[in-house]
Amino acid sequence: PAMTGAGMRAVVVVRNGRVIAERYGAGFTEKTPLLGWSMTKTVNAAIVGTVVKDGKMVMTNQGLFGPWKADGRAAISLADMMAMSSGLEFNEDYGDVTDVTRMLYLEPDMAGFAGSKPLTGEVGKVFSYSSGTAAMLSRLWQDAVGDKDKALAWPRIALFDPLGMQSAVLETDEHGTFVGSSYLYATARDWARFGQFLLQDGVWNGQEVLPAGFVAWMREAATAS
Repeated sequence: PAMTGAGMRAVVVVRNGRVIAERYGAGFTEKTPLLGWSMTKTVNAAIVGTVVKDGKMVMTNQGLFGPWKADGRAAISLADMMAMSSGLEFNEDYGDVTDVTRMLYLEPDMAGFAGSKPLTGEVGKVFSYSSGTAAMLSRLWQDAVGDKDKALAWPRIALFDPLGMQSAVLETDEHGTFVGSSYLYATARDWARFGQFLLQDGVWNGQEVLPAGFVAWMREAATAS
């Protein structure tokens, strides 16, 4: 009952890979796209996994952005970014105009804004939850894919279509970078489908969508956290 009270939009219950119950709030149905906010970060991490599986990225990559190569940010690895332990400054408070609200609502190039931040902690040693990091991860995997149009189609081709997430829409910023922190819309059933996919360790209908062991690695506690 607590899950289906005031403000509830959708609840989908899956058992043994099958939907066994669902309920929707007033004005919402099984066809309503729902904004995932920070659940998008996990989807974005899975997209990184598809690019890793394709051989275009490795977790030990460093010197991730050109300006970083000239200072201490050169030591930040892709694994540090995935673990949100880059050491970069980023204010995730939502009560005022902070880094995160400025990035999401005012900055045309979200990854560029987040990537301009200086180091304020030791790389790999300090955990800092950061929507800016998710935006930068999107820029990194899009650059790794290479061709702009292919990169824009990548989430659909590499993840959403194999899982049957036909409702999924991941938005970009004005610069064309996917907002991997926040702006994925999908129906409740498709969000449940993604959750089931993680329970199946990145395998869907017998197809290995993510590298073997990648979901287990995602679940591991990061050293800095």
